[in-house]
Amino acid sequence: MLGIAAIAYFIAVSQRSSLGVATLLATERFHTNAQQLATLAVFQLVVYAAMQIPVGVLLDRFGAKKLLATGALIMAIGQLIVAFAPSLGFAVLGRMLVGMGDSFTFISMIRMVNGWYSGKKSTKLQQYISSGGQLGQFFSAVPFWFMLENIGWTTGFAIMSAASIVTLGLIIAFTSDDAHPEEVQVQAESLRHAVSQLVENVRNPGIRMAFWTHFVTQPTTTSVALLWAVPFLVTAEGQSHDFAAFTLTSMVFFGFITGPLIGSWCAKRPQQRAAMVYFVVAATTLTWILIVVQTAPIPAYLLYLAFLVISIGGPASMIAFDFSKDIVSKSRLGTANGFANVGGFLATFIMMYLTGLVIDLNHLANGGTERYTVESFRWGFSVQLLVVLVGIIFFAVERRRFLIESTAQSVE
Repeated sequence: MLGIAAIAYFIAVSQRSSLGVATLLATERFHTNAQQLATLAVFQLVVYAAMQIPVGVLLDRFGAKKLLATGALIMAIGQLIVAFAPSLGFAVLGRMLVGMGDSFTFISMIRMVNGWYSGKKSTKLQQYISSGGQLGQFFSAVPFWFMLENIGWTTGFAIMSAASIVTLGLIIAFTSDDAHPEEVQVQAESLRHAVSQLVENVRNPGIRMAFWTHFVTQPTTTSVALLWAVPFLVTAEGQSHDFAAFTLTSMVFFGFITGPLIGSWCAKRPQQRAAMVYFVVAATTLTWILIVVQTAPIPAYLLYLAFLVISIGGPASMIAFDFSKDIVSKSRLGTANGFANVGGFLATFIMMYLTGLVIDLNHLANGGTERYTVESFRWGFSVQLLVVLVGIIFFAVERRRFLIESTAQSVE
């Protein structure tokens, strides 16, 4: 049953990241510049982020199975629109629907895991299933890229749409929300009650800490995987498409390895989860600094190693949901995780859009010559360091507030 939930998340990640390997094709098909290309991906993530809180409310009210099924159906419709899109506007609409369907999937999968398991086991399982789902990036980086090259844009995206339809059938036939729903109230009594739970969650500094955990860990991984890896590696750094696909695939598999390690660490040492957040942010930030200070093309082996380090942010973002499951009850977990999940994707689309904007500004300043140059990406990638700085400051502030409040409650 949880295997079906994992498949649903795998397909959702495949749909989400399918644009990443098609960026150059999208530029040619729709005649776009970097800012327009970023908008194509940003609108997808804006919808995803905007839907997280409403989906969290619906999740606490209606349960994981119904929302997983709804997400699969919406993604199928979205990818079908992308497949036959005659212009950029239709493609944006399709990707917005993909983002909406994707928004139903992740926190519903997390909720389903916590409906069947608790404690250390749920910590490990949600990390394992999340890491397994990230292999969907491999599917989009290799098999889907092969489809795009050999059978074309329309047929490739239509097959992706069909994959979500198959997933919809599996969800309806084989999944269930909770192991023992009759033993405890696991759903809000009404939508109004679910909204009140959301307000209560947002007031909790621990849930706000989870939000900023996601904000500082996920975006550095997601922004390059979804949009900028291929233009940066192929056009700016002069590497081959095969190297870019291999690097993206390696990022996924490295995350598949590091995810369970991080999950086991958090299960055994929950008091050191914040230290893990600081370590991951330091590692990824130093790697980005190494990239942006280079004035010449970077050797392939250094690019490869840098992107492996950057990939750690993805699995580390699951620490946010490990925080939230220990802070609130199952009946409030949907809205708590929905709010926390907004953090990473809010930071992601800010990074993606600002990177594209800076690249275009640099392109204009250089007289309209090559757009995707090493110099352009140096300035473009630099802006994300400011986003991470803001995030880590707020993480530290909310963690301190949470610790003070927890200590006060213990004394009482």
